[in-house]
Amino acid sequence: MQNEKLLIFTFSPVQGFILTARKPRDLFTASYIVSYLTEELIRRTKIKEKVIYPQLKCENLTLANYPNKFIALVEENICEKLKKEFGKIWEGIYESVWRGLNLELNEQKEKVYKQYLKHVKNYFTAFCECTELVSEEEWKKILEIPEKELKDLKAKDNYAYTYDLTERILGAKKSWRPYRNLVDDLEYIQEKENGEKKKVHPNGCTMCGERLHLAFDWKNKGNVFKKEDEDHIRKNEKLCGVCLVKRFAIKYYFGKVSEKLKKFWNFPSTEEIAGIKFKEKLEEKIEIKPHLKAKLEGLYEKLKDTPYILREGLLGYEKKALLIDSEIFRREGWKALFKEAEYLGKHKEDIENIYKLLKEEGLEHKNQYYSILLSDGDSIGNWLGIKSDIRNEPLSEEFHKKFSEKLSEYAKDITSIKDFTYQTIYAGGDDFMGFFHPADVVEFAKICAEIFTERLKEKALKTPSISGGAVIAHVKINLQDVLEKAKFLEKRAKSVEGKGALAVGVMTRNASLTYFISKWEDIDTFFLFKEAFKSRELGQNFGYDLAKVAVYLKNRKEVFYSLLKRALNRKAKGEIKPENLYASAVCFIEKTKTYLKEENPIENFLNLLYVARFVAKGRSEL
Repeated sequence: MQNEKLLIFTFSPVQGFILTARKPRDLFTASYIVSYLTEELIRRTKIKEKVIYPQLKCENLTLANYPNKFIALVEENICEKLKKEFGKIWEGIYESVWRGLNLELNEQKEKVYKQYLKHVKNYFTAFCECTELVSEEEWKKILEIPEKELKDLKAKDNYAYTYDLTERILGAKKSWRPYRNLVDDLEYIQEKENGEKKKVHPNGCTMCGERLHLAFDWKNKGNVFKKEDEDHIRKNEKLCGVCLVKRFAIKYYFGKVSEKLKKFWNFPSTEEIAGIKFKEKLEEKIEIKPHLKAKLEGLYEKLKDTPYILREGLLGYEKKALLIDSEIFRREGWKALFKEAEYLGKHKEDIENIYKLLKEEGLEHKNQYYSILLSDGDSIGNWLGIKSDIRNEPLSEEFHKKFSEKLSEYAKDITSIKDFTYQTIYAGGDDFMGFFHPADVVEFAKICAEIFTERLKEKALKTPSISGGAVIAHVKINLQDVLEKAKFLEKRAKSVEGKGALAVGVMTRNASLTYFISKWEDIDTFFLFKEAFKSRELGQNFGYDLAKVAVYLKNRKEVFYSLLKRALNRKAKGEIKPENLYASAVCFIEKTKTYLKEENPIENFLNLLYVARFVAKGRSEL
């Protein structure tokens, strides 16, 4: 280790790049680009054996599982080489998209291309720091650490001091951002429906809102895009260069990198996620009803050339009869569907006939909600800190590698859970993002928490934990708004005393959010009341009736408990005893009172009732 240097490489922006998405495919593509940039950089520079973090034992080409950062021990400073190669990889992606689209812009093409380059070329900023190994004495001298702060250091060797120093230097570098002029002075000709033409300037990108849209007439996109690409730009969409890359990178870059990646061009929609339970029942039905299977396969063949409708190769479906997007089968959504996807008009009669046939067989898709789960490990910085109070051994190269391996094993474990149908967006180290049916998301999150604890407990003085945010949202709410709320819920979960919590919320069609927070050890109260609502041992209005009265109690806890006990004795019926529900509720309120910082414990419990009733109702609705 004497002649080695510690190198840390990272790049940004990442959060803004990923979360500014209008479709699940955009979200996945952005996540995959971030992962690919890191993975490909390590591969091209041939430093995989030198990398300490991340440690991926099993490569998965179809999973976004690399973070936007890596740490390595190297013989020489290769920061400039890494930055240059990083730029080439990103350039390869955005240039492939531009060439593949081959936009029909005539004399405007060169100007629009320059605008495109202005948006994409310097979008990412790479940061790299390479430090020679330093001793404890050198570390103290460089950082001028006061003696009183030198107590309880948990460092085994020079690696620990060098890692701490390098992270500090890199953090300072990341606080600086180069100024890059993004002002566009372009104008283009826009043709109105009456044939009138006028010069206009571009306005904001409808996906990110951060840059101007590319300067051409998006209302007449059929004159610019190839037919096969035009259908993947929704009505009224106008994209900047960066968002255009997110929309088409799967088709024009990653689909050429690997055949396996082509299937992600048909990434599941929010409607498809909402239809997971419907598809499970449909799969059972077509096994015993050959005529139904034949009809669905016939519809599949007719819809082959329509964008967004066939979802091949994902969510584990293989039969043609199951590859048609669930949105086709939800009658309540037809009005908006046929208006937005005019190309489906010629198939309307076939779709109606299939709907009637399914209804006769007792199958009707009604669920309009899906869920997003965001989670990550708690106090990861503390795990690798030089004064960690969670790690049970000194920081060293060996520990860092083993810790990275444990995180990789955790990510592999949670993406291999077979009890649920779900779609992973990103799973790298301690971070996870995925789409779920509302009935499954809380149970899945709890399993993740248990796996994380099990994987890391041998290295910990305290119980290792994750925290997460799960939002259940209507399929028609803007995806960016849903992602924003999921991030908010994750933040609320991490705000509780001691962390290790889950915040679960419901966003109804009007985008209002109702949520509760629970530590993992208290989440069984949610499952108990969900089961009581599902089995109708509690009526659907139980939570509403209780909340109406509770609002006047002004936090008079004992009065609320008395009211709750009477309500349960009066309204609870069936196998779950009222006294068990009452004991669980009181225990939950008393426990949450010790760790909630902002939320009122009684209101938090009432919100739990709301979410439990909502999920239980949705579970019985395909």
